[in-house]
This record gives sequence, C-alpha cells and structure tokens, in this order.
Amino acid sequence: MNLKQLQQQIENNAMANIYVVAGEEETLLHQAKVMFQELIDQADREMNYSQIDLENQNIDVMIDDAMSVPFFGDRRVVVITNPLFLTATGKINDHEQELVLKILEQPLLKNIVVFFVNDLKLDKRKKVTKELLKVAEHVSLPALNERQAQQAIMQQLMQRNYLIEPSALNELTQRTNAQYTDMKNELIKLITYAAESKKITFDAVVDLVPKTLAANAFDLVDTVIKKKTQVALTLYHELLQNGEVPLRLNAVLTNQFRLLLQVAGLNGNDQDIGKQLNVHPYRVKLAKQALRNYPPQFVRTGYLGMIDIERRLKSTSQDPELLFERFIVENFQ
Repeated sequence: MNLKQLQQQIENNAMANIYVVAGEEETLLHQAKVMFQELIDQADREMNYSQIDLENQNIDVMIDDAMSVPFFGDRRVVVITNPLFLTATGKINDHEQELVLKILEQPLLKNIVVFFVNDLKLDKRKKVTKELLKVAEHVSLPALNERQAQQAIMQQLMQRNYLIEPSALNELTQRTNAQYTDMKNELIKLITYAAESKKITFDAVVDLVPKTLAANAFDLVDTVIKKKTQVALTLYHELLQNGEVPLRLNAVLTNQFRLLLQVAGLNGNDQDIGKQLNVHPYRVKLAKQALRNYPPQFVRTGYLGMIDIERRLKSTSQDPELLFERFIVENFQ
C-alpha cells in the first residue's frame, strides 16, 4: 500500500497490528512516521508511543515495548528503525528470536508495531524475516520519479499561492537530480526569497540552490567528452577548492562514466533501467539524452581513464589536478 491507502486505513479505523515500511524517499518515510505517531494523542505519547533505533538501542527495548499493553489508552504504537537483525549481517540470539516471533504471530490486539526497513537489504532466509514479511501489512514508498516530484513541488507552491517559472522548476530538478526530498528542502529558502513577488524565478534557483555532486559530475563528464578542456579543468579545480576529496570526486566521475556505459547497453524505459541499476530514473533519462551526442569510444576511454586515475591517487602522491589534466590532454584534445 501507499501513503494514501494507509491514510484510508487510519480513517476507517482498520489498522493492522504489524507493518513493514520500505522505501528510499526520506520525505515520504517521515510522513509515514508522523501518521503512525498521530495515532496516539499528544497527551498519551509519553506512555503509549515509542520510537526505537536498533542501530543504537538493544533489541530487548523493542521486545519490552512491543509486549507491553497500552497504559490508560486505546492503543500503543511502537516504531522501529534500523532493524538490522533482519539483514544478513545483523545478529539475533535464539531467545530474542523466539520473543520477536511471538510478537509477530500473537500480537497484542491494541498494539501496532511498525518496522521501518527503508532500503535495508533484508535476509529473507532468516526465519524471523520470513515471518515478518508474511504477517505484516506492507507500505511501499519508492522514490518519486521526475514528473511526480515536480507535481508535488507545484502542488505545495499552489497551496501557498506561489508560482514557479517552468525554467526554474527544470533547473531545480536538474540541480537536485530530481530527488524529491532535496527539492523540498531547497524550496524553503526559495519561498522565503520570493516572499514579496510570490514567484520563483530561474535566476533565484541558480543563485540559491547548489548543485549536488552527482549533478556536477554529470556536467564535468559532459565537458570532458565534448572536449571543452578549459571548462572541465576549471570545474574540477572549483570542486576541489570547495572541499571535495579527490578520491571521492574521482569515484563519482567513475560512476557517471559507468552509468553511461550501462545505459548504452540496456533497453527499456527509464523506470525499469533505474530499478535494474539501482539509480534514480532521472539519471537514466539524462544519460540517454547525453549518449545521443557521445561517441561510444569516448565514454569507454573516459571510464578507463578514471580507473587509472584512481589507481594513481591510491598508490602515488601525484597531484590530482595534474593527473586529471593529463587524462584530458592525452585522450580528449
């Protein structure tokens, strides 16, 4: 189910006892947490609502809360984040597993236990994981695609009686790689900036919204392949000046060249390829558009060049900018 269907369950007072919430979109995950939290009145939350982070807290805390009856209330909600014991590397002893299985198989009727697995890779071979996935209601919150993210942003602006120029919306999308959570976070300062005019312009987005490293990497790869040598060197220098670590920057560039190679070898729509490669569909869309203008041998040369730079960065003390400049001069002049 999605958030809308979860809301319908809440309104119909038809809640399940066990939920699994999975997804990658931070904003949607937060909204789901708020919805579960608001099942308990503000005055009762101290006694009947708990949020347990199993990355920092012991599993015994979760077990105790999930097996405790509501304290002078209609229901108890227990939200669990980072349930690492459901993964291949997470540990759970036999006694703990027995108690968790009891919670899943014989839940207290007035308790709602919610496992936020987010994007964890669950080990479905584990008995406890199998049982959870079997008995729980599943809430799926995948990342919004480009169109959905833009529509959500426009809806929020309309509710505030704001407008946004089409070019500004496209630039916001590009600078955030169509990541809805990032778009929403950047919207706060854009709204403040446009408080008088109630209109968000292209220039405002350019001035106020920094590009993500992935967006900068896309631009840098584009300038390299198109043999805009000086532009590429300037951008690389600026990224280092802004605090980017050479190895990290090189890794992001390598990933961008790799993505181009992968997309070039695959057929299908942006959504399907994105799932297959575990990247946002917007990045697939940009890669497809770029590949129309990129000679295939240039993409392969760029990827191999990045691999070579990484090797040299790790094994020598050579200057990163000189290595990058030599890579461009030798391959893209």
